[in-house]
Formats: sequence, structure tokens, C-alpha cells
Amino acid sequence: MNEKPADTKSSILSIARNLMRQLGYNAFSYADIARKLDIKNAAIHYHYPAKADLLADVMETYISEYQQLGKQLAAANLDPCQKLQQYIAKYSVLTSQDSICIIGSVASDYNTLPESVKAKVAQLINLVIGMVEKTLQEGKEEGVFRFPEPPRVRALLIMTNLAAGVQLARISGKADFVAIEKAIVDQLIK
Repeated sequence: MNEKPADTKSSILSIARNLMRQLGYNAFSYADIARKLDIKNAAIHYHYPAKADLLADVMETYISEYQQLGKQLAAANLDPCQKLQQYIAKYSVLTSQDSICIIGSVASDYNTLPESVKAKVAQLINLVIGMVEKTLQEGKEEGVFRFPEPPRVRALLIMTNLAAGVQLARISGKADFVAIEKAIVDQLIK
């Protein structure tokens, strides 16, 4: 009997992640999740009293996933270019799913979020940018990458291009995103 609530909670979380990437944070409601799970809204409120609680849990899952990705990439002993391509691949998958990145889905609503959730969003952003920045620094030190600005600035440029690229790909098509991916790498290895 204890497994059912855990299963329900993980199902709620999974559906919320998908809805956020498909529609954006403010464009879905608990009723949308309830319909997909064939449960009452009250069951969702049991696990997540407020939508901000759900968003905080979604952010935690992304933080954990990126931390795990960092460990996997370190263990795989990849060169900086291969590591960067792994980060880019996470965004490429989104274009195949006609989705946007989670940060893009909450960014326009950021100022209206509770401070606790803002902290989780900032933690995720800083984690991802930090991972890309570290990869760029390694690549620059090894002579694999060449770029004039500090690694953090280049990481910001890359991440904003990827986040905007997946949003634009919904309109202009995946080919434009593929062109962005290629240009990101080409600019670094020239």
C-alpha cells in the first residue's frame, strides 16, 4: 500500500516535467496532471500542496541528473570536445521531442516564483553553466578550444544559444538547431 503514493508522486513529477517542457510552467495546471493520471486534484495536492512545491521537486530532479551527468563524463575520461557535445546533446533531444529546456519554461515566470524555488532554479542554472565553463576551461588549457572571452562568458553564450535554439526549432525546424550546434563547436575549434 505504501508503494502506491510513491508511484503516484513519481508519476505526478514525470508528467509535470513533460508539461513544463511542452507548455511552460504557467501553461498547465493540476487538472492537466489529474486527467493524465485519472486521479483527483486532491491527490496531487496531497503530494504537492502548491505548484511551487512541485516546481521545486522538478528542479531537484534536474539538479540530480546534471550532477550524475558530470560524474559520468568524468568517469568516461572524454576529451573536452566530447564532453561539450554531451551537454549539447541534451538540448538536441529536446528538439526531437518538440520541447523546451526547463529553465526556458520557468524563466519568464521567475520574478513571480517563491524565493525557495528561485534558489533551486538558480542552483540548476549555476550547476549547468559551471559544468560547461569547466569543460571550456579544460579545452582551452589543452589547446582543443580557442576563444577570446573568459570561459564563463563563453559558457553563457553557448547555453543561451542552446536554450533559445530549442525554442526557435519549434518554429523554424530542427535543421536550424543542428546549424546552431555545429556553429557552437566550429567556433571553438577554429
